[in-house]
Amino acid sequence: MLVKTIAERVHALLQEETPLTHTEIVKKFAEDKAKVSGYLEAMVDRGEISMKKVGKGRVYFPNEKGK
Repeated sequence: MLVKTIAERVHALLQEETPLTHTEIVKKFAEDKAKVSGYLEAMVDRGEISMKKVGKGRVYFPNEKGK
């Protein structure tokens, strides 16, 4: 069985549905909210995905430069 990492799953999800909020991404995965948050933050820091603050929330997009 092929097991994808959270980062791989985030990339695939953002290719299918964009933009997505932090809450929408967490709901799609059967993972702890804090764990997903850490991955999202690291992926933004590495330039793999983009994030914009919208009000109190955060919206994530694929980053073409990161791939």
